[in-house]
This record gives sequence, C-alpha cells and structure tokens, in this order.
Amino acid sequence: MQTEWLGKMTFLAHTDSGRQVLMDAKKESGGLSAGPSPMELVLVALTGCTGMDVVSILSKMKVLDEVESFRMEVSSERAQDHPKVYTKIHLKYIFKFKNQPFKEQVEKAVQLSQEKYCSVAGMLKKAAELTYEIVYE
Repeated sequence: MQTEWLGKMTFLAHTDSGRQVLMDAKKESGGLSAGPSPMELVLVALTGCTGMDVVSILSKMKVLDEVESFRMEVSSERAQDHPKVYTKIHLKYIFKFKNQPFKEQVEKAVQLSQEKYCSVAGMLKKAAELTYEIVYE
C-alpha cells in the first residue's frame, strides 16, 4: 500500500487491491474537507467489517432474502488529550424485514461478528469500550 500527499492536508491512499481512498482534514484544521478523516475511516472500516460478516452469516443461515434493509449507525467518544483515540464506540445495527423478523438469527450473526470474526472490532476493543445494540424497524 502507498499513500501520497496531494497538498494541504489531503492524502490519497493506493491500496494493494488497486483502489484509491482520499483523506482530508476539516477546513478549520487546515484541510479542504475533500474527504473523510483517517479517524472517520476507522469507524467506516468497523462498519464495513462487521456488516460484511453479518450479511455473510445471515446468507449462510438462509434468512438474508427476508432482510428488506440493513444499516448501521455509530456513535463515539474520543480522548481529550493526544493521541485522541476512541475511548467509546457504540454500534447500532438496524434491520427491517419483509415479513417476520428473524431475531434469533440476527442476534447470533451480530454476536459472531463481534466476538469472533470482525478483525477491526477485535483491534478496536484493545483501545476502546465497544458496545452494540440491535434495532428492528
């Protein structure tokens, strides 16, 4: 992987898979607000990692076709002093089903992701209190 500086606080990462990720700081921090900050991308990575796990597990459980929508919301707190690491992260998994909710399967899928499969969650738990809840619409 390689990351290059584009000027001001803007950086462009070139991943080993051939993708590009633009990162920037807010204007008040000297950036152009042209992209997410590195710390925002940490939370993006968390939701992507656990979301992919949950979808994969629900697919194997043969209930994914019943999911009408699935999204995640994240709230977080950071340390006041540098380095301003995340100290608390709360994930909200929000599901809407076409018919009946498959609560038992969803709870199992989320638990497996959080406790076994999601490597991003595993790393973040070493530095922050990571909690979650499941909501059914």
